[in-house]
Amino acid sequence: MKPSRVPPLGLVEHPCRTVLVLESHFPAQPRAVGGYVVQRAGGLAALHELARSAPPSAVVLLRARGGEAEAVEPGELVRAAPSVPVVAALEFREATAGEVRALLDTGLAEIATMDGTGGVRALVPVLRRAHARPLKRRIEERLPVWVPEDGRTLIRAAAEAVVDLGGREAFAGIFGVYVRTAAGWCRELDLPPPRRLLGWVRVLLALTLLEEAHRTVLNVALACGYKDHNSLRRAIENFAGTPALALRDQRFGPAFDQFAAELRALRHAGRRRPPSAAV
Repeated sequence: MKPSRVPPLGLVEHPCRTVLVLESHFPAQPRAVGGYVVQRAGGLAALHELARSAPPSAVVLLRARGGEAEAVEPGELVRAAPSVPVVAALEFREATAGEVRALLDTGLAEIATMDGTGGVRALVPVLRRAHARPLKRRIEERLPVWVPEDGRTLIRAAAEAVVDLGGREAFAGIFGVYVRTAAGWCRELDLPPPRRLLGWVRVLLALTLLEEAHRTVLNVALACGYKDHNSLRRAIENFAGTPALALRDQRFGPAFDQFAAELRALRHAGRRRPPSAAV
């Protein structure tokens, strides 16, 4: 087996992410911790509303048991805002195997272990692991089996950079390398160069957000880093290759098929691309 060319994703601290919590679950928390701004909701209805309007860089954190947590249905939050990862904190000493399985079946991004007094700070590593999980999961479910693990790691990193509205520098910075190094990895692994890979993942993110009826087209465009809905329309047309006359009619599946076709073409071309390929 060849050694991995690409290091694992780093746990990058990002100052612009938000963690949404119930005030009753995590009282007296600092306003910011570990690169996350802590935004507290006074009740379940407020938490649902915050999650529905949150950008995909946010994460919802809740306690899976105890007190008001008994009324929280994680699956409802996942369904209400499927593009925002939901993390459930659970005291495993008191949980049964059936409870853990039931939580996993709801589509949670992560289940965290915590004691009765633990706060948000102790869960920051779990929040970072959950970052961009819904988009990563959606992409990986459809990736061709022949995409190597190193290639999948780069695509996951592209998803993290895109939800943070980052570009090539942010993508390379996840691994602590220069853009040219990341571009070399993409070329060796038969992936598009970083600029185009990020463009593809941004379009795929937009198409997942457009499936959420409560989001306006302008909200989706801005959440994905486009200036307006016209910029979003042009991006979908340029990457997916189909006229985007009605943005709500665009679908993730056909666009992803075009992305997979491009990956297949690059794979067949192999390493015949010149070393000076655009980055």
